[in-house]
Amino acid sequence: MELDELVESVDILEYISQYTDFEERNGEYWALSPLKQENTPSFSVSTDLNRFYDFSSGKGGTVLSFIMAYNHCGTRQAEQILRQYAHDNNVEGYAAKRMESAKVAKRFVKRSHHTKEPKSAILPADYMTRYKKDYEKLAIWENEGISRASLDKFEVYYDDFSSRIVYPIRDINGYIINVSGRTIDPDWKAKKLRKYTYFKPLGVLDTIYGLAENRESIEAAGEIILFEGAKSVMLADTWGIHNTGAVMTSHLNPCQLKILVKLGARVVFALDKGINIREDENIKRLKRYVPVEYIYDAGNLLEDKMSPVDAGYEIWQKLYEGRVKYR
Repeated sequence: MELDELVESVDILEYISQYTDFEERNGEYWALSPLKQENTPSFSVSTDLNRFYDFSSGKGGTVLSFIMAYNHCGTRQAEQILRQYAHDNNVEGYAAKRMESAKVAKRFVKRSHHTKEPKSAILPADYMTRYKKDYEKLAIWENEGISRASLDKFEVYYDDFSSRIVYPIRDINGYIINVSGRTIDPDWKAKKLRKYTYFKPLGVLDTIYGLAENRESIEAAGEIILFEGAKSVMLADTWGIHNTGAVMTSHLNPCQLKILVKLGARVVFALDKGINIREDENIKRLKRYVPVEYIYDAGNLLEDKMSPVDAGYEIWQKLYEGRVKYR
């Protein structure tokens, strides 16, 4: 079993319970830190994310990170300890055991009257070829500063039926799961048209726009800059900034939280002017597991609801250089 697979297979709560006693509070588990002496529990484990965070020491991460911190050792020795634990506890059969447990648990779960949101379906790889590569229509975005190379990279097309600029939404593995369209009808407000729309039922928003296309640059930089919208990603790409993505709304949802925790990169939030990330509970949770920073427009360089890239490259550079650590 590969190390990454092993780390995700081991139940972190079960492992760390060897060293301290946990108490459940609102879906998270709390205990006295096994890494530092304390009188008030400040050590938490999220079973949803399979990660820990120790507020007393500021350390957090996977079960491998815990082993390294607890045993004061490097990755190689921590891996040996984890593999021995896995062998002793038959972790190879762990997934199967959890599936059986889940089946039993389902028999006792109360039925909900709410319909579960469906996951988005994967569309054919050549799905975007049904639209036109009409650069005359796409010139609207070129005139806003997005290069033709970036339009091509993100497969931006034109749909003459709906009079919209369209582009694919991909899951984190690069598969097309939806198409988003931006109307170019100048009277869209009067006609009560949506400015942006999805062409397919979205279901659960379990992706980050641009992550699939920019993953290599994100991993190389050890950082992902998160905007609200796809256009900001394309504009940054035009400027040569490729470690970006978009949450496609003004907040971070639980699925995106899990994606970012597993990605393990520093996250810089560059949401639109007026959005206070400190009010976002999922971002509060995220900063326990990865470094989080955010764009703060202290000099009022942006107008309300503007993306940090909307005022041009020089303003963006000032904003990025003045970013704030979320502590």
